[in-house]
Amino acid sequence: MSFDSAAREKYRLVDGDILLCEGQSRELVGRAAMYRSEPDELYFQNTLIRFRAHREILPEFALLVFRAYQHTGVFAEIAKATTNIAHLGLRRFQELPFPLPPRITQEAIVDYARDIQSSIDDALTAMSNIIDRAIGLPGKARDLLILEGAEIGEPDEVDPKAQVTWRQAADVVAEDSPIVYGILQPGPDIDDGSGIPYVRGQDLQDGFILQDQLRKTSQSIAQRYERSSLLPGDVLLGIIRSLRVAVVPQELGGANITQGTARIRPSTHVDSEYLAHWLSSSAAQGWLRSRLRGIDMPGLNLRDVRQLPVPVRDLSTQRQIAEALNEVTAAHQSVLRDAQSATGRLQRLEREFTASCAFGEMARWITRRTAGDESESLSSLILTQVKETAAKQRNKPASRSRRQSSKNGSKRISLKSSTTPEEILAVLQEASGPLDPEHLFRQLSLADSAVDSFYSALRELKQLRRLEVARPNDTDVKISVAE
Repeated sequence: MSFDSAAREKYRLVDGDILLCEGQSRELVGRAAMYRSEPDELYFQNTLIRFRAHREILPEFALLVFRAYQHTGVFAEIAKATTNIAHLGLRRFQELPFPLPPRITQEAIVDYARDIQSSIDDALTAMSNIIDRAIGLPGKARDLLILEGAEIGEPDEVDPKAQVTWRQAADVVAEDSPIVYGILQPGPDIDDGSGIPYVRGQDLQDGFILQDQLRKTSQSIAQRYERSSLLPGDVLLGIIRSLRVAVVPQELGGANITQGTARIRPSTHVDSEYLAHWLSSSAAQGWLRSRLRGIDMPGLNLRDVRQLPVPVRDLSTQRQIAEALNEVTAAHQSVLRDAQSATGRLQRLEREFTASCAFGEMARWITRRTAGDESESLSSLILTQVKETAAKQRNKPASRSRRQSSKNGSKRISLKSSTTPEEILAVLQEASGPLDPEHLFRQLSLADSAVDSFYSALRELKQLRRLEVARPNDTDVKISVAE
């Protein structure tokens, strides 16, 4: 940007300046970071608040306090919210109380906090690496057991070694039930007990149908779309944005689907779970993704779904493979669930330790050790309202994610349910090169239900010209940060 001399003097950052997000989602408003003289000439704009520490305040201690205010909900409590964003407000920020122990105490607190934060960061990085690697394991296991090291074949191709005949998806369905999508306009939700449930793409997650969130359409609309009604054992494939897969359970016989979901009803020669595992394999997902069209609302044509090659074996072998993959995916879910749980505990520990160091028990203990009896309690240095707010936020009961059991006892887990443009930019900036949308989605550790949030954030960044979208060929899309 072009700055005149007065603006350069006013908005140029100096080493130790702290920037806080003025406008953000409520849980992230006030998120802070410190400028460390890199790059050597840097300015800030009006979506940020700059804090430049007084000579009696160590900048690192101020950053710790602001992080504690964010984690304990102090910033969220004073922020004013519009439709979808909370604003901290300069005046409200200026009026916040600030703890002010002696400088020697601040230095001791910062040293202690830095050591603990480093350990937490290392542990979080390790958990993140485990999750990143674990996410791709089920698809690779499906490739290994179904393909046995071979490549996807052509329709009617026979692999005598693997005893596989390749068929198009359109040729492995029941004769009277072609691959179809469902209701175009389901209308208002019918909640008087007479409605017919229907499955949307976002209702498919982690191999399950989230039955507790299904909406219902009128019987008259359902009758007009009887061709797409469901039977137990039908396989559903999301065809808008996310290619999620699930098998229809017994209790959803007679339900329907929307235009964002394809119904594949296997013939008597194809096992439903085997077909679902194939559709979820890395090989099949890659084949389908290569045919997605669009970046804002990428989707598949039914023609592409019907042409998907399917490896067909004898029925007993299909069922053996499906049972083995059920065990593999159950074990994977257990590992991923444990890693997610450990990550959550580490993040809670980080929030609690930050508040404790800034103005809690750890701050009081360090104060006694460094400043003597005259400064025995740091609580006198911060207003009661801040402590009460922090305690109230820490004591809120954690919400429990609903988990759904599969046949073999595995549990569905949830990754992050949404993302923001800032998180997307951070991942892209750290990447060694451009990322395709799916890789970017996985790097953000997002649940399938976050796909709408993901593409909404991409669209916002694209409109702001913060993204470079490259198409090296007719099928691939690569995304990077705009120069």
